[in-house]
Order: sequence, then structure tokens, then C-alpha cells
Amino acid sequence: MAFSHYYLLIFALCILYVESADDPSAQLCNENSNITTPEITKNIDSLLTKLVQTTSQSGYSATTFGTDQTQVFGLAQCRGDVPNDECSSCIQNAAKEIKTLCPNRVDARLWYEYCFIRYDMKNFFGKVDTGYGMLYANVENVTDPETFDEALGALMYRTNLLAAAPGSKGVGTGETKLSDFVTLYALSQCTRDLSPLLCRQCLAIALGQTFCANKKGCRVIYSSCNIRYELYPFFFPLDEKLALESSSITHYMSVVRKP
Repeated sequence: MAFSHYYLLIFALCILYVESADDPSAQLCNENSNITTPEITKNIDSLLTKLVQTTSQSGYSATTFGTDQTQVFGLAQCRGDVPNDECSSCIQNAAKEIKTLCPNRVDARLWYEYCFIRYDMKNFFGKVDTGYGMLYANVENVTDPETFDEALGALMYRTNLLAAAPGSKGVGTGETKLSDFVTLYALSQCTRDLSPLLCRQCLAIALGQTFCANKKGCRVIYSSCNIRYELYPFFFPLDEKLALESSSITHYMSVVRKP
């Protein structure tokens, strides 16, 4: 997909990025998708209940509710490395907040650190969706771009393959030593409705973002997949003390990509 069809809206520059699993990483409330009948509202509520019940148990759900012109499609997924209790807590909160953040919308999406939830009246299952993106990049550049990019490329190649592999829960994680004192961590994730081929295609689009070039850390979030790399641990099993000490002093810039 050619990014010449996108424009950039820069809404935050040089923000202090303090990671919290309780705060949304991104949200999309389609302003052109107004709810038109009370029945659709009821179907969305019922759909969210189904999504929470199934995802809390299995970490993933893609289902529908309603029929014909009032049918709603929904998907919820926890990050594959996240413990069950964290998954259940995240998806319950997401299902509650998405109605608050996107009132009267039939196309809504909400991303958290540990989970993702969306619903729409259009069938989006099994399709790559990179039409909306949220990008975060460390404001600091690496000192040796060539060496860093080589290590990052090899690491992301491995995590992308892992995320697309059957039985992976849609996630791949990995790390590589850059020196005796510096480790690079990476994560790739696809929604589990995608085939392995479509998962790899989505991740390739995310990895091709020039916004991340030479940055010490970056995160690209799409509706169908996301990638992230950092110079501190951020996936489970997690050294929380080390992660907090590293991430709390990191400054990021962020942009939204829209169709």
C-alpha cells in the first residue's frame, strides 16, 4: 500500500512517554459511522458481552451479533504473551471504555498495551487493514545506524515469522545483544483472523515505516497488526523494575496516519 495516499497529522511532539497498561495506546471513532437505530445499539452491547466472555477465556474472539442490516462484526484480542488475568482485566476495561470514547459510532477501535477491541457493521474479518495507524518513535537517534539497522532487521524478521506461525497466538517476541550492556527487544503481532500470508504482509507494511528510521525505539499500530522495538524489556516475562526505569525517561514523538 502506497503511503502517498496518506497525510500526517502531528498532534504531539516530544512527549514524555510513561507506559501504562491502563491508558489507551490509540483509538479510532469513525465520524462517518453514526448509529441509526436502537436495535444496532443493543446489538453492539450484546456483541461486546460475547467478546469479553470469550476473550477473557481464550485471549481472542471474532464474532457477530444481529442479522441483515443491523448485524455487527466484532473482534477482541489480547497480546499473546500477556497472562490470563491481565488479559481479562484489559478486555473488560476496553469493552467498557470503547462505548464511552466512541459514543454513537458503529465503527470503533481501541488499543491498549495488552489488548485490542473493535466493532463495525462492515465485515472486516480476514482482511489486512492499515488504513489508520498510530506511530510512536523515540526522539533520540541511534549512534551507529548501519549496525543497529542490521541487527533490528534480523530480529524483526524472526519476530514476524513467529507472529505468523500457526499456534503463535498472533505474537512473536525476541531480543538480541547489541553490546555487553545494550539489548534490543522486539515484538510483532497480528490479529488472529489473518492468514499467515496476510499477517506477514501487514507486518511488512508496518516495518517499512520510514518514521522509525534510525530511532532508538518505535511502535507502529494498525488495526490488523503492530510492531514495536525498544532498548528495554516490555513484553512478558517482564523485569518490571528495569522496564520502568528505562521507559520512564524516554521521550517520544507521535503521529496519526489517516486515509
